[in-house]
Amino acid sequence: MSQPSQPPIEMARKAHGRILHSMQKPGSQIAIAKSLGMSESAVSRAKNEHLGRSVEIIYLSGFKLVRKDAVCVHNAALEFIRKILIPLLNDDNVWSRVLEETE
Repeated sequence: MSQPSQPPIEMARKAHGRILHSMQKPGSQIAIAKSLGMSESAVSRAKNEHLGRSVEIIYLSGFKLVRKDAVCVHNAALEFIRKILIPLLNDDNVWSRVLEETE
């Protein structure tokens, strides 16, 4: 069963909040500024003036932002896992057969 999808603007708002939270870590804006060849004040200005709208544009264009350590799975693969694999893995008979075949 699929989880109900949130509107893109709501997802963008939450992503924006997560980004702002991550940028509060000590040294993060300095590292961003250095990577982009900008001053820290320019990064701060861009964050305050453009970040929220930019995240909205990304979400309204059909994309989303995820942490760099996240693993993304296509919806079809997720549905397969939910409908086929999870019930199989919860079935004791399947595990008995698997263990029999590995002996």
